[in-house]
Amino acid sequence: MGQRANYILIEDDKQVIHYNHWRANCIASDLYLGEKRFIEFVRECKTTNGLLDVVWMEGCVIVNIDRRLLFFWSLHFDATSVTYLYLEELQNKWKNWSIKLLYNRMYEADHILNLNYISQQEKLQLIDCVKSEIVENEISELGNTIVVIITAEKTYITQLGFISIEAVLNYGESVISILLSKNQYELPKEEDDKVFEVLVVNTLRREIIIDKSEFGLWEQIQRKWEGYSFTMGDFGYIGALKLADIDVESIKMSPYTAKVKLAELVKRTEDFNPVGFAKSFLKKEKDVKFSPDFFDNVNPKQTIIEKITRVIKMLVDNFKTGSNK
Repeated sequence: MGQRANYILIEDDKQVIHYNHWRANCIASDLYLGEKRFIEFVRECKTTNGLLDVVWMEGCVIVNIDRRLLFFWSLHFDATSVTYLYLEELQNKWKNWSIKLLYNRMYEADHILNLNYISQQEKLQLIDCVKSEIVENEISELGNTIVVIITAEKTYITQLGFISIEAVLNYGESVISILLSKNQYELPKEEDDKVFEVLVVNTLRREIIIDKSEFGLWEQIQRKWEGYSFTMGDFGYIGALKLADIDVESIKMSPYTAKVKLAELVKRTEDFNPVGFAKSFLKKEKDVKFSPDFFDNVNPKQTIIEKITRVIKMLVDNFKTGSNK
């Protein structure tokens, strides 16, 4: 249990690895505080001798203080339009820094850190699926995987519900004919937030594009897609389509909606208390044991204004609660 993240500070040509148990889902908002407050926060986090295994890591930030370079990734970036806007605004928070979102997560981070990290990670076995699972698969009203297949005749767009991209690609190149036989759909709008994953197969260019970085995927499936190139990364729905040269102007998020969602992304959350959570949990499950890291409560320090604002909010909330009784 947790949202585990590693932070690496590079200073005086030395790399120091830090760890936080609960802040991976806050990387966007923590970085938004600016270089001074973020680096101060990282220095407070515990140091460790190595990086988390890939299956446990939910985010990573590399801060090269010597060269003013910032690299990062997090599982909690989603909509392409919001991510683009975030990167623009973040540059204003980290003035005179070079900033790069690592779309391919630890594959890119490994080149920066030069730790041979990828070669030391164990690849998880991919899920298999059979033809009937794809043929009979039904889509969901909540959201689906978008599959785009580009052929000489036309561009086919279909959807899959609750079948992962990994399973589809693991089926091999023959999955194309199965997908072409399924119902076709219009591309959904980005702000409808009903796209789980995106797979683009261009049979003319013999290329595959997916909208997330999936460790070990291509290494295990490339023999089933002979002659195809493969591009993966946390590009988001619109980002993946743009890489495939698909026009997205009519379906991308409006600037207003992107700004609203950006505000949600960078909103600070300090409500979680691991000690309180553990006490509450132990009332129901008395035999549960927690690791020391579970009680990690290192957060970015609040400014005086933030502290006052938080106290006022608590007083207002308490007043409302009392008035409703």
